[in-house]
Amino acid sequence: MEVVETYRISHTTMALEAFNHIEYNTKIYDVEGIFYSRQTIHQLLEQACALYCTDYRGRINAVREAFKYDQKTPLVISPDESLYAIPTHSSKNYNCKWIFPDHVKDYIPTSKELHIYFHNGLKLEVDISQKIFKTQIERARNSLVYFANLRKIQLIYENRRKYKKE
Repeated sequence: MEVVETYRISHTTMALEAFNHIEYNTKIYDVEGIFYSRQTIHQLLEQACALYCTDYRGRINAVREAFKYDQKTPLVISPDESLYAIPTHSSKNYNCKWIFPDHVKDYIPTSKELHIYFHNGLKLEVDISQKIFKTQIERARNSLVYFANLRKIQLIYENRRKYKKE
């Protein structure tokens, strides 16, 4: 068991899963392997948002306002960095796992669950249907594109105003 004192969500993060242990709260699937943290999933996601000068609740509310995704809302941590995650259940549900879709190579349904295979060979089992997982990925990508384009449009208008003043 590889324990990390501090972990920062980044482009190497593949998934986060609650871990029922006396000392550790989260099992982290990363490109470099599996790690365990004392921090909760929510703490890790909140910290990731804070690195981009925002907060978890603000990001979730922005997606809900733009798309009306009121349940299992995707989290766009940074549209500029294309860093985002999808929940498998309500974020309040202990069994909720957060998946970072860019690392998903394949997902195959079984009779009881969905097996998610990552590009580095790790596998994660989740208790959702293939249809729900596809929908979650679609919602996340829609959100990411929307907010990335919104930022580009804001930059264009800011530049136009700057040139008009000169």
